[in-house]
Amino acid sequence: MPRYGNNKVYVDDSVFQQKARKLARKLGVDEHKFVKEQTGILAREVAKMTPPYAKFPSLYKGTSVGTAKDIKQGEWAVYNDLRKICFVVPDNVAERTHRYAKGGPVYRRGGIVAPGVIVSIGELAKWHKRNEDHKGRTKDLDVPHLPWVGESLFLKYVKSQQKNVGIAKAAFYKASLQLGAKGAAVKGIKRHIATTSGGGSMTKTARGPYGLIRGAAKGLWHVKRHLPALERNRLIKAVKRLEYINRQAIKQSGFKAR
Repeated sequence: MPRYGNNKVYVDDSVFQQKARKLARKLGVDEHKFVKEQTGILAREVAKMTPPYAKFPSLYKGTSVGTAKDIKQGEWAVYNDLRKICFVVPDNVAERTHRYAKGGPVYRRGGIVAPGVIVSIGELAKWHKRNEDHKGRTKDLDVPHLPWVGESLFLKYVKSQQKNVGIAKAAFYKASLQLGAKGAAVKGIKRHIATTSGGGSMTKTARGPYGLIRGAAKGLWHVKRHLPALERNRLIKAVKRLEYINRQAIKQSGFKAR
C-alpha cells in the first residue's frame, strides 16, 4: 500500500503494479511501456485530487491538473488560515501598543487581550510555524491567545505564503511528466516544477518493471484518503485501455473485432 510520512506520499502500490503487469503480459503488450504509461496517468490523477481546488475534481473529464480558480481558492485559504492565528490591527495601533507593552502582553480594562504584538516577518513566520500541526494544518486560536499584527506586515506575510500555493499539486504533476503522461497545468502550478519535492521513476525488479510516484509538500494529507479509490479507478481504466489495444491489434490483423 502507499507509504506516508509527515507531508510525504509514496504512491507505489504493489497490487496495482502487479495487476498492470499481469494484464500487459496477457495481451503481449510491452510491460515497461504499459506500466510507465499507467503510473504516469495515476500520478496526474493524484495531482488533480491534491488541494487546492475550487470545485471537487472529476477523474472522468479533462487531463488538466488544476485551474486558475483552484489557485485563487488556495490563496484565499492561506489568508483565512493566517487570520485564525492573528488579530490584525491598523499599523499605527500595532506600533503604539508594542511600545507601550514593551514586548509584553496587551492589556485592556485590567485583563490580557493578546499575548503581545508581532512587529517583524521573522516573528510572524515563527508564530505561524508554531501553530501548525504535523499535517500542516493551522490551529484555531481565540482571544486572548491571538497576537496583534499590523495590517501591512500581515498582508506582506500573506503574500509570501500565497506564493507556495500549488506546490503540492506540482509535486505529482512533475511525477506525471517524468513518466511521460500528458496533461496541462496553469502557471500557478508550473512555477513550482523546478523546486517542488516530487517525481516519478521506473525501476526493474525480479517481478518486472515497477513505477514509483513520490511527493512531499504541506497539505498532502488531504489526498491520502483518495489514493485507494484512485488506484482502483486507474486499474479499471487500464483494463479498458488493454481491451482497446487488443481490438486494434485484431483489426490490423484482418480479423473482425467484437
